[in-house]
Amino acid sequence: MHNHPEEQLSAYLDDELEEVERQQVEAHLETCESCQAIVDDLLGLKHEFRLTFAAVEAPMNLENRVLLTLREEETPQKSVRYWLAAILIAMLPLASLYLFAGPIALKLLHGGYKLIVTLLYMASHFILSVPVLSASTIMLAIIILVTSGYSLKRLLQANAG
Repeated sequence: MHNHPEEQLSAYLDDELEEVERQQVEAHLETCESCQAIVDDLLGLKHEFRLTFAAVEAPMNLENRVLLTLREEETPQKSVRYWLAAILIAMLPLASLYLFAGPIALKLLHGGYKLIVTLLYMASHFILSVPVLSASTIMLAIIILVTSGYSLKRLLQANAG
């Protein structure tokens, strides 16, 4: 092997290579001192990791804390699902009511609108046909306009000062 199999050295140490690849790496290691030094360094690191992990002890209540945390994380998700299900169940009668009564409600609203427009049209014709009512309506409109202007003027002066 002319190329150094540096990417395969860690896999070689972990017994993750196929038999053919393993034999190629072993043959290369017999002739290459730099790759042998890398393998020695990796073996040293592996040994240090084993010693370090052997020295670290888990706290006494680690398992209970992990299980408690898992339960706490699981609970909100369930409550969100229950709320979503409750909302969907509550909306089901409203949706069915809309599907069945929606067209009727729209027709009622449209009919009410037509009735109001007709009543306003009738009222305006009635007012215009009686001269006293026409004059009274015009006077009332002028009084409302003057009063609104005066009130607006006082409001603006109060805010400015």
